[in-house]
Amino acid sequence: MKFLMKKRGTIIPILALIIVIGVGWWLLSPLFLDDVVDEAFPFDVPTMEEIAAMSPEEAETEAVAIMDKVMEDGMMDEMDEAQVDALEERVMEMSAKMPDHPMEEEMPEASSESDSSTEWVVAAQGTFEDADSFHKGSGTATIFEQGTNRILRFEDFNSTNGPDLHVLLVENIDAKSHGDLGNYIDLGSLKGNIGSQNYEIPEDVDLSQYSGVMIYCMPFHVVFSTAAF
Repeated sequence: MKFLMKKRGTIIPILALIIVIGVGWWLLSPLFLDDVVDEAFPFDVPTMEEIAAMSPEEAETEAVAIMDKVMEDGMMDEMDEAQVDALEERVMEMSAKMPDHPMEEEMPEASSESDSSTEWVVAAQGTFEDADSFHKGSGTATIFEQGTNRILRFEDFNSTNGPDLHVLLVENIDAKSHGDLGNYIDLGSLKGNIGSQNYEIPEDVDLSQYSGVMIYCMPFHVVFSTAAF
C-alpha cells in the first residue's frame, strides 16, 4: 500500500509537469514555428515561367482573361491577402509585356461664334509623373473649358500599359491606395497608353474639389501615374 501511494505521489507531479509543458508549448510555439500555407488560385493563373515565355499579344490576352475573372462577383473574396498579392505580381509581369496601344485624338474645334465664352481656355494643367520605378507616365494633362463644356486632354502621353486602367480625377493626388483617394470621378477606361486623347468631364463636376488626374488599375487598386494640377 505504501508503495502504491508513493508511486501515485510520483505520477501526479509528472502528469502535472507534462500538462504544464504541453500548455506552454501550445502558447509559445507560434513564436518559433512558421505556419506555411500554399493554396491554389480559385482559377487558372500562369506561372512566372509561363509568363516569361509569352508573346506580348499572349500576355495581353491572358491579363484580360484574368481581369474578367477577378471582376466576377465575389471572386476577390475567395482569395486571401497572399493570393491577391501573388496575383497582382503576375498580372503586373504580364502588363510589362503587353503591346502599346497608341491613341491620337484631335483637340475638339472651338465654336465659330465670336463670343469669347465659346473659345477653349485652359482651366488646369499638370505633368504626368511616375508612380514608382515600375509604373511610369509622362506627358501633360490639361483641362480645357468652352462655356459649360469641359475636356480633359492628354498630350505627348506615354504610360506603362496595364489591365483595366481608368482615368480618375482625384481629391488626393498623393494617394497610394484606394482608401486614400478621397472623392474621385471616374472618366472611363484609358483609351491608349500612348498618344493624345480626350475625356469629357460632366457639367456638374466641381473641379475645385480635385487636385489632379490619376491613371489607376481598378481591380488591384494600383496607381500607375499621376498629374497634379
